[in-house]
Amino acid sequence: MMQPKQQRSRVRRWIENILLLGGVVGLGLWGASNLAPMVWQDWGNWVFDHELLGETATVKGYLAGKLDQITREVEVWFGFTRFVNLSAPHSAPRARHPALGNNALIGRLTIPRLHLSAIVREGVGKDTLGLAVGHIPGTAFPGQSGNVAVAGHRDTLFLGLKGIQANDVVQFETLEGTYEYQVKSTEIVTPKDVSVLNAGKYSELTLVTCYPFSYIGSAPDRFIVKARQVSRTPPHKGLSESAVAERAREVLRKDLEEEASRAETGGAVGNRSLRSGRVSFNVSRNHSQTLAPGISLGIDNTDVTDQRVNGWMWIMPDRRTIWLKDQPTHAPVVFYGYEDGKKRELLITQVTSSSASGYLLMPAE
Repeated sequence: MMQPKQQRSRVRRWIENILLLGGVVGLGLWGASNLAPMVWQDWGNWVFDHELLGETATVKGYLAGKLDQITREVEVWFGFTRFVNLSAPHSAPRARHPALGNNALIGRLTIPRLHLSAIVREGVGKDTLGLAVGHIPGTAFPGQSGNVAVAGHRDTLFLGLKGIQANDVVQFETLEGTYEYQVKSTEIVTPKDVSVLNAGKYSELTLVTCYPFSYIGSAPDRFIVKARQVSRTPPHKGLSESAVAERAREVLRKDLEEEASRAETGGAVGNRSLRSGRVSFNVSRNHSQTLAPGISLGIDNTDVTDQRVNGWMWIMPDRRTIWLKDQPTHAPVVFYGYEDGKKRELLITQVTSSSASGYLLMPAE
């Protein structure tokens, strides 16, 4: 007959095992709930990048791309280097279908200074906001006049909005181009105050999330960010010929002003590349080159007649590829650093049958 002490020991082991099992299950559920949005965001980014190139996105292609990315990162970690051909079949970007169904992919929203990046889908239902930020139906789309409104959860993808400041840059990338907005104001309203979605006299972007950010349970208010559109960059075909000429004149004017300023202050022109963060390059076809820590440029082919190139830029640590498709000379490629949110600018100045030359402007030291 089992002694009382043995019975208590057996009961204790059963309780310990049940608690351990419950902990493992709880940890698994917590991990799955946090991993799912990350996987869906990564998948959405991959699909969107391929739609920009007019390509069909498949799960098989995604998994192959992830394997290549892991291999590339391992090589970087161990100091290996090799040329990785990231070029894709060149085809014109596809136009977005005007009738968007619920959860349809719209684009990508990025706030460089906050290191915030999220895929945008149509709708604000639980199935959408659980994996992305949602375009509020009935509001304008980027490129249309009016108010583009996007909502997201305060404890996941829009958590970073608690650090938003006036004049922060917000980028909304779509198949029709990249739209850049500048934050003008923030406010706190009640859920019934839908006037924040009304269209104003300017093309603007409204970001909506719950408030307070640290509230436990269903938050009572809404945090609103208002940003005004300041620029638009066409999709991968580059700028129009008139816009290219205008940008080229602007770059030349700034260069001349910098040279004159250094001459007046006695600065050495020979040190200009170090002082302004300007890095010159000449990259041969089918080769790549590291321009700065975490920034690599690859050239796939060149078009001497039209002075254009096809290639790519690989940006670390956010593991982002910027495709250069029919990229013309003197049309700056602007992007922002993941760590500091500061502006970088790549400019290709000359194209030959065997290489492309230009420079990268980094933030001044």
